[in-house]
Amino acid sequence: MKTNQRSVSRLSRYRNVLSRFKSYGLAWVYSDQIASALGITAAQVRKDFSQFGLTGKRKIGYHVDLITEHLNRILGKNDQNTAIIAGFGMLGRAFYNDYFSHERGIRIVAAFDENVSAATPHESEGGLPVHPLTSLISYATGNRIRFGVITIADKTAQNVLDLMILSGIQGVLSLSPFELKSPKTCFVNTVNVLREFENVVFFTGNNGHKKTRRQ
Repeated sequence: MKTNQRSVSRLSRYRNVLSRFKSYGLAWVYSDQIASALGITAAQVRKDFSQFGLTGKRKIGYHVDLITEHLNRILGKNDQNTAIIAGFGMLGRAFYNDYFSHERGIRIVAAFDENVSAATPHESEGGLPVHPLTSLISYATGNRIRFGVITIADKTAQNVLDLMILSGIQGVLSLSPFELKSPKTCFVNTVNVLREFENVVFFTGNNGHKKTRRQ
């Protein structure tokens, strides 16, 4: 079965909702409870769960701990995935500090920036080593890094992606506003913040400020 990318993107949202339900003391939940919390349909929840082999029991629903455990496994939370981040200006530092400094399962082990020289590598305030961009390939290759994050807003983002691909990185999250080209051997997920905000403006104007767009 071909995996739907939107279904995958909802998995972490399911996991977060289940964590919240557990904090309320709930051991079992129904698909309509999950759906209501996310603003989607119960049929969509059941379809997504079925696609990934997540099953419940008739009349009592889904076991919160069991489904959460399965979601953690699917999302790689039980593994120690190492990644690097390229571009460690204001956006890169904020992204690292807010999302990855304590994230279980995804650990950024080094940052790379064109404004850092080979003679003066340093550590960030959180202790993350920051290296010159020219050493990305040797570091990523030597440490068998599989994942990367690009937080570069100019056209050099494509050059950075090329460096990551040459170093054997197989998955990249890009916050660059440019569409980056990659071979099939490397999966690139691009989050264009400007485009997403334009969507907010459009849907706000067309929905009377009342609806939230859900994926």
